[in-house]
Parts: sequence; structure tokens; C-alpha cells
Amino acid sequence: MKELTEQTKQNITNMILDYYAEECEVDRDSLTMATRPQEDLESDSLMFVEMVETMSDKYDLDIKLQSIGKYLLKTPMNTMQDVADMFCKIYQYGNDIVNQ
Repeated sequence: MKELTEQTKQNITNMILDYYAEECEVDRDSLTMATRPQEDLESDSLMFVEMVETMSDKYDLDIKLQSIGKYLLKTPMNTMQDVADMFCKIYQYGNDIVNQ
């Protein structure tokens, strides 16, 4: 398990908001933690997979999409806050996210 600092949390949140702003072609300042990726931005699962790969590369993580999929079955991501929380858990727990 990796230690999740406030700085790392902020970096992950910024990475997510920057990614959605660029991919969905919206102003970064228009995104809030209450923004709903699917409903408000029309994001799709491929974007999510790309974000997982980006995070894996940036933080040198070995993440299996199967583990994340199992986690998502019990914890849906409705808002940017949900996405940020999940990515922080991925950082902290890796494939053990399933047990969180």
C-alpha cells in the first residue's frame, strides 16, 4: 500500500480534471467536483481506460482493469469527486482496490 499524501491527492484530481477538459473539449474552469462525466460531458469507458493507463505510467503502477471493474460494480462513479476518490484508491491500494 502506498501512502496517499494531500499533494498526491491534488495531483490526481488535477490530472483527472485536465484530462476531461482536454478530451471533452471544455474549459477546465467549468469543471467542478460535482460535474457528472457521463451525463454532463458524454464521456465513455474508453476515456476511463486511457486515464487508468496514464495514471499507471505516471505513478509506476501495475493495475489490472479487471480489479477496477470489480470495484466499479459496487462503487459507481457518478461525479468527478467519485472519479477522483477512485483514482486515489487505485494509487493507494493498486489491485487490492477490490477489497476496499
